[in-house]
Amino acid sequence: PKAALLPVTARVGAAWASLVGGVLGDPLLHVRLRHRRESLLFDLGEPAGLSPRVAHQVRAVFLSHAHLDHVAGVIWFLRARIGHCSPCRIFGPPDTSLRIESFLNAVTWDRIEDNGPIFDVSDICGDRLRSVRLQPGRPREVLPEQDVEAGLIFSGENYRVVALECDHKIPSMAYALTFEQEINIRKERLAHEGWPAGPWLGRMKRCIAAGELEAAIALPDGTTRSVADLADTLALVRPGKRLVYAADMADTEANRRKVVRLAEKAHTLFCETAFMAADREKAAATQHLTTTAAVAIARAANVERLAPFHFSKRYEDDPGRVYAEIRRLAGAVKITGRI
Repeated sequence: PKAALLPVTARVGAAWASLVGGVLGDPLLHVRLRHRRESLLFDLGEPAGLSPRVAHQVRAVFLSHAHLDHVAGVIWFLRARIGHCSPCRIFGPPDTSLRIESFLNAVTWDRIEDNGPIFDVSDICGDRLRSVRLQPGRPREVLPEQDVEAGLIFSGENYRVVALECDHKIPSMAYALTFEQEINIRKERLAHEGWPAGPWLGRMKRCIAAGELEAAIALPDGTTRSVADLADTLALVRPGKRLVYAADMADTEANRRKVVRLAEKAHTLFCETAFMAADREKAAATQHLTTTAAVAIARAANVERLAPFHFSKRYEDDPGRVYAEIRRLAGAVKITGRI
């Protein structure tokens, strides 16, 4: 049982992804982009394992829905962002902006002057993003609406996030985080050339990712080489990996088809697995997935790894039996977890 409360962590190409509260805690997936001071959060349930410094580095938050176990960490996040001036993006289903504004209005902000946290909150409304800027002490600012093409709601340096609406009796968003390329340095060739590592390697990677192959890079020995030349010598470029986060939803054919499409050939699928097969009636009554459904989705999508989470508290005395059932069904799909 103690292991079930520990974070579940997976390396997905250019990122480390960690279920902060383990498989029994309230959902919060922290995605840390390696070699960058940048993080993404999927849901805001159990933040106890995160430091305020992490909150400062969060560029965007992706909420599945607003049930309490998925947003209980919002107050922690607001407090941790005080004094941090750059806006943080928050995405979620319709009315997310109203709910975040309600959290802000529930607090007295009379002593922070202009240091209140800034949030650009977007409601995902089909093929439109409806957004507002929220900051304590200031009126809401309505931002221009944006078109959503093929579910794409957000992109960063070398990655993009796609959203898809599932049914949990209310809208519940699932998300896919895809890295465009995985660029690694051949350390043996770097040593052969006699070049020490440094910021120049990061610039080279950024230029490769952006397709700026003719750009010039100043090397530690004082010479200059093109990105294309250095890439041939030093870089190993592979297609990027994909992570999918699928939280609460009913076990319906429509939901299964949507998540299978979203997770097709993904590296890791973080999928809610609230109930064992014997408790399928409870799962149906509460619009949750069973072990059988989660594994069927993973296998149909040909994912490499399944990270089940959000186990019902009825299994907290022996969560190992949930894993045992999942592994019996998994086939070639690898299971990520501590038990």
